[in-house]
Amino acid sequence: MRKPYISAFSMMIIALLMMSFLIRAGFAARTDVVLTNYSVSANGTKLTFQTAIPASMGYTRGFKDRGGGVKPHYLTFYSTFGGLNSSFGAKQEFALDLSEDDAEIYFNRPNGGYELVLKKNLGTGEWERPAD
Repeated sequence: MRKPYISAFSMMIIALLMMSFLIRAGFAARTDVVLTNYSVSANGTKLTFQTAIPASMGYTRGFKDRGGGVKPHYLTFYSTFGGLNSSFGAKQEFALDLSEDDAEIYFNRPNGGYELVLKKNLGTGEWERPAD
């Protein structure tokens, strides 16, 4: 009589562990996101940009601006929920609100660092990729 209860309890524990893994994956930061394209609205208040993952596995679902309300923007991207190669909630296009004081946008990289991916040309006011 106890064996069905033990079996059901074991199955519930395994299911909870699997769900925990699938959800936790969505909180993992991606450090391999690259900028593929971008555009700025006519009034200069919104930057729309496209990203990609150069590896064969993984997708992004969103980002957080870790600039802390000060310029420049430090963007940290996050994996999708659902495991290693799940496309659940995947996005490649994002929008970032800009102010006239904004001049640099960085993407997160391994070991907590950031890489400059876009900067505003202070002479022309146009956004451009940094020279390598």
